[in-house]
Amino acid sequence: MALKALVTGGTGFIGSHLVQSLVSKNWDVTCLVRPTSRTGLLKKFSVNFVVHETNNQKSLETAVKGQDYIFHLAGRIRPASRSTYDKANHQLTRNLVEACLSQNPEISRFVYVSSISAAGPSLPGQYSVESQTPSPTSEYGRTKLKGEMAVQDAWDIIPATIIRPPNVYGPRQQETELLIKLICKRIVPILKERGETTSLIYIRDLVEGILQAALSPKTQKQIYYLTDGKGYSWRKLILTIKRHVLGNSLFFPIYEKAIFFAAILTDVVMATGLVKVFFGRKIWRATIQTPWLFSSSKAEKEFGFHTRYTLEEGIKETVNYYKK
Repeated sequence: MALKALVTGGTGFIGSHLVQSLVSKNWDVTCLVRPTSRTGLLKKFSVNFVVHETNNQKSLETAVKGQDYIFHLAGRIRPASRSTYDKANHQLTRNLVEACLSQNPEISRFVYVSSISAAGPSLPGQYSVESQTPSPTSEYGRTKLKGEMAVQDAWDIIPATIIRPPNVYGPRQQETELLIKLICKRIVPILKERGETTSLIYIRDLVEGILQAALSPKTQKQIYYLTDGKGYSWRKLILTIKRHVLGNSLFFPIYEKAIFFAAILTDVVMATGLVKVFFGRKIWRATIQTPWLFSSSKAEKEFGFHTRYTLEEGIKETVNYYKK
């Protein structure tokens, strides 16, 4: 009999890849979606749907009934008010956990896909590990951490695992797509070399790691970072994409001063309240200048996690996806 899984956030980047992988492995998949969710891609994968409106606990209870596994990926990343972040990242998680407690306490595993933002930046020159005290620096990170706490409050009753992915790249990831499209026009951001600044993982490796963690009996009541085990500079990432898109052909460089000026303009425009853009000086500094380095050694030791894709292989596959 096929394993049954509920996936929240299935219309998102990571969620859509997870749904695709589960269906390919013959899982019976149900996706929890909002009334306004764009489900066109998911409908190609032959999944079931439960529509959930904010504050409708009944729909959550309906969704969790009879499921063997729950993969909770839904959340708010883009700029929002504190209350919006809290509803999407904390309250929804707590409500989903409560639905499991009342309707499906015998579930095999509840997997909460959180974020490194819940942990906060790493110390200079160090790779953070799961035992370190979290120090989130953004409202997004703080509410994702509150979501983790909601899971931990119940994981003596419901077997649960928390995954904190780093920066994830691959097909259907919006920022990766925009960068590839920009480079296809021969416009290449040229950043200063700052050494190892960020951990990365290719989407296929992350999805396999999530499934490994879900199925392993050793991962209950545990938190894990899943990365490819290396640290990268943003300059290296961009130039790797440039090499696979343009090779050695001519391009037009955009240097950091111009990008920072664009961040200032973005802040000015956002201050009007007319638009909300996931950019600006704060995000620029947090992404480019702040170290986000994490070790996946715990996952490697406890459930045999390992990645198959190098940065070169992951970028090559991603670029080929968009070329097609």
